[in-house]
Amino acid sequence: MNDKLDINLRVADTALSLSINRDEEELLRKAAKEINYVWNAWRDEARFSRKTPHEVLAMVTLLFAKGYLSRQAEATRLDDVLASFEDNLDRMLGIKD
Repeated sequence: MNDKLDINLRVADTALSLSINRDEEELLRKAAKEINYVWNAWRDEARFSRKTPHEVLAMVTLLFAKGYLSRQAEATRLDDVLASFEDNLDRMLGIKD
């Protein structure tokens, strides 16, 4: 069975043809939907009326990249907290010195 799937997405007035792993389809379609939602809202907003579609898309990209990096930092902090908790628990149980 072929694990690849050819899909077509539209992101900010740009058609994309992609060959993806089948298990990525739902995530990519959801990502495109979210990007398009923000892009459409901002493109039609009065304060962005003088911006080109590319500028608005760049701003949307920055928004999503900021969210990704924030979640990545949160995950790193959580890993540190869990590692510290595990070390303390091991010490309490006498597993570590």
